[in-house]
Amino acid sequence: MIKGVDTLEPQHTTTVSQINRQHRDTLFRGIFKEPQHFLQLLKHCNSGDTNLTPEDIQPFDLTSDVAIRIRRNDVSFITTDNRLIILIEHQSTQCPNMALRLFIYYIELLQLWIKNNNVNLYGQQKIIDLPLPEFYVAYNGVKKLTDIYSTFALSHVAVKIDIKVKIVDIHYENLENIDTNNVLAGYSFFYKIYDGHIRSGLSSQESFITAREACITHGYLKGFIDKEDFVMHYKDILDYDTQLKEEGKAEGKVEGRAEGKVEGKVEGRAEGKELGFLEAAMKFIEKGFSLQDVAEILTLSESQIGQLKKAIV
Repeated sequence: MIKGVDTLEPQHTTTVSQINRQHRDTLFRGIFKEPQHFLQLLKHCNSGDTNLTPEDIQPFDLTSDVAIRIRRNDVSFITTDNRLIILIEHQSTQCPNMALRLFIYYIELLQLWIKNNNVNLYGQQKIIDLPLPEFYVAYNGVKKLTDIYSTFALSHVAVKIDIKVKIVDIHYENLENIDTNNVLAGYSFFYKIYDGHIRSGLSSQESFITAREACITHGYLKGFIDKEDFVMHYKDILDYDTQLKEEGKAEGKVEGRAEGKVEGKVEGRAEGKELGFLEAAMKFIEKGFSLQDVAEILTLSESQIGQLKKAIV
């Protein structure tokens, strides 16, 4: 136990304010896209049952440099012998459909693999050596994890699909290896501090900066979290997220009072968010972020991306 940390032990049943999920996902991908870091995470997910080395795997995900993808997975690697495609999805809120989501990601990755390897699906030779999927969900939400598996089954006559995904708790107190060289420990330590300060009443910005300073003090995430551009980038995400929420609430209240109906409040909130996303997006563009980065950070819909493209022109 690190001195000064035990007082921030998560109470998972505590009700807390809405916490921005975007920076969790972004930080997760930023850290575990590196092969050596991914393997540390994988070893925790499968209880150390792997002999893979960084040289045995390579990144293989749905990120595209050409087109913006509305749907993308968090981190995934393929073994160099094309034996496995390993997908690990991050979750801060529990979702009962993770098995289906990961199965869809795998099918899309399989399509990409077929294209990259010039596999002829329409030839006369049967294809048997496809890379198999290995699925995990890494969970670090504020609520206690209730299910350790997500399942999806589809059975009809001669068709049978049965997917079972292991959900792994990655909270700091549940890790066996909390060495400062373990990036999973660093990631979990960061959110242990962050969530503790959120529960104590600090703003998301204050909690984020405090957690970052704690990581630096205790030696976690060296060479990543101690960079100045890290704090600037993620503070911007938090600032704009808070701004969008406040704008949406304000518009909702005004519209709701004018209409005097619940429907008016709902419409007003939606309108407020629509009015706010362009301003936030343009600020990211001004800071040098690409259109793809902005779409990912703000989780924009197709229609919002279209509006943003028109605004940039």
